Amino acid sequence: MYSISAIRKIRPTRISTAFLAALSIACAALCSGAWPAGAAPAPNSADAAPKRPIPPPPKPIALPANLDIPDYAPGPLPFRSGETLVYEASWMNVPAGDARIMIVRNRANPNLWSGMMWLDTSPVVGVVYRMRDFFREDFAIGTLRPDNIQITQHENRRLDHWRVVFDRGDRTITATKVNRRGRVTIRRFTGGDPLGPFSGAMMALSQPLKPGDDLKFDIFSGGNRYVFGFDVAGRERITTALGTFDTVKIEPSVIWLSEGSFRADARETAIWITDDSRHLPVRIAAAVFFGNVYADLVSVTGAPFGSLDAGGAPAGTSPRATTNPYAGMPAPLLGAPTP
Repeated sequence: MYSISAIRKIRPTRISTAFLAALSIACAALCSGAWPAGAAPAPNSADAAPKRPIPPPPKPIALPANLDIPDYAPGPLPFRSGETLVYEASWMNVPAGDARIMIVRNRANPNLWSGMMWLDTSPVVGVVYRMRDFFREDFAIGTLRPDNIQITQHENRRLDHWRVVFDRGDRTITATKVNRRGRVTIRRFTGGDPLGPFSGAMMALSQPLKPGDDLKFDIFSGGNRYVFGFDVAGRERITTALGTFDTVKIEPSVIWLSEGSFRADARETAIWITDDSRHLPVRIAAAVFFGNVYADLVSVTGAPFGSLDAGGAPAGTSPRATTNPYAGMPAPLLGAPTP
């Protein structure tokens, strides 16, 4: 059994950033969350502080012109409206936390998807580091282009609210953070046509993703912008709590990062997606100071049964897994909540 002191050595920020690469293709990771659309953060009375002056907008950080990011078209989408996916993370057999992900049609604007993610550390890890985050991205149904990202990061005593707005006309992104004490931080970015974590995941997973492919995606999350490379490493058969699957293994890497230096973290991340028409992420692994953190898909509800293709493998490849990951789970939810 590993002690609390050993768990303390795992830097949650490092894990979070490593999983951001996975989130961009799996939409599941230890990352961040949101406040209601169009609303300013409303701190608790105990946390209220005198309003601070809003700083002038900073000079935008430009996307380097030599990155040559392809303009992908959406293919078959991996997620269904109202579907909920639950991932459980562990380190050295110690439960680390869980992520609950839902994709729904936006009730206020039927032209938008809303992707939402709730993150919580386990009671064991929570003794030394408690994270209760919520993340939401609204993005266009047809093009998958993001409209806004909203984040609430509640980690130990820190409480930050982010709102990110995409201006397609000016090709600018403005990210505004308000902390527990009311301090405002603004970051601006320009150039390119970035996706968000949910829209990026949908776009990436909708591509053919054949072994040997090397794709490139411009992803924005919170106050940082990433250009990820996604190397399709090959096919592997893996076993999880949901069964045994033939999968495609993805190895992401950071090509460019607007701020910080977490390149090694993304290189030590791998994602396994089902080797079928859906490309459902079933496992994510990220290296930490000792060993790996794994996040496995453990539950899918609100989806049609049999959504994973159980046959029709291309000639020369091993048969696809015949285990239905929805078998024995609750029937699809009726009247799934929408924003």
